[in-house]
Formats: sequence, C-alpha cells, structure tokens
Amino acid sequence: MKASKLLASFILLISIPMFLGSSVDAQAVKPQDIMKKKYPKEVITVIKTADINADKKNESFVLTKSGNFYYMNSKGAVALINTGIISDEEYGEDPSIQIYPVSKKEKHVAVTYSYFPSNTQLYVYRLQGGTLKKVLQLMGDQGVKIDSKGRVLQYWKKYREEGGWDPVEGILTWNSKTNTYKGTGQYILQK
Repeated sequence: MKASKLLASFILLISIPMFLGSSVDAQAVKPQDIMKKKYPKEVITVIKTADINADKKNESFVLTKSGNFYYMNSKGAVALINTGIISDEEYGEDPSIQIYPVSKKEKHVAVTYSYFPSNTQLYVYRLQGGTLKKVLQLMGDQGVKIDSKGRVLQYWKKYREEGGWDPVEGILTWNSKTNTYKGTGQYILQK
C-alpha cells in the first residue's frame, strides 16, 4: 500500500510541471536565443520587442547583418519579412527599427536604412493575419522621420525650372478606417 502511494505521489510531482509548462512561453525565452537556435549563422544587429496589437503579448522584430528583417510572434514562431536592408557604410548609420503608435490599439513597425547619395528607404508594417504586412514603402532623398504623433515625414528636393532646388516635406498619416497612409501636400521648408 505504501509503495502505491509513493508511486502516485511521484507521478503527481512529475505531471504538475509538465502540465503547467506544457506550452512554451516565448516571453520567458529571449528573442536572441530563439534566433540563435533557428538561424545560427545570422548576426543580429537590432532587436525591438513590443506589444503592437494591444493583446498584452510582446512581438519581436529583428534585423540582421545580412540585411534580413524577421518577425517573431509571442509564441516564438519566426518569419522572414524582408531582405536587402543594408545601409551604405559611408553613412555610418545602421538600419533601424522604430515602433510607434498609430491609434490607441495599434502600433506600426518602421524599418529604415540609408544609401548613396543621401537617400533613406522606409518600410512600414502592421500586424495583420498573424504576420507583418507592408502598408507603406517610400524613399526620401533628404531623409524620412516619424514624429511623436506617429506621422511619417518624407523630405526630398523639389527642383526649380531655373535651376537649384527647395527642400520639401510630405506628411503621411495612418487612416484607421481605410487601413492606409494618406499623404498631404508638399511643403517647402524654410531655409
């Protein structure tokens, strides 16, 4: 009788951790460790982690030295989203990831990088259908920024007919009803 109680207690002790830990919590495992296991040859340059869809679970976003951009969901599943994200070395700016709010319930992920002669490439993604979907792609030959209101500011040169150029700014704002960015005019910046 004593042996059967001992065996039942042993089985119970073994099954409790198995029951409680049956699902792997990606939040307990660092995104760097997941990437290292799945893609051991990739060298990570940037990792950002945030809850971008207000579900109280963090997603991670990874840029690698080879120019790959990955999305990692809260369960640790990894998807390759984009490739070729490599800045020209002479600019000294590495590609970057910026996470910013576009509404009370949604954040977007922006990836930028620079290349010759002075261009900045921007890709903006939103979480949709369990993965990242590109919702905006643009280039600013004088730069691209995202302001504190979540607006995308695109800067470029507007060439004059008589020669020379003026610095111009375009503003793009997320429209939650149409799920698109809407641009507003071009503004000649003061010199």
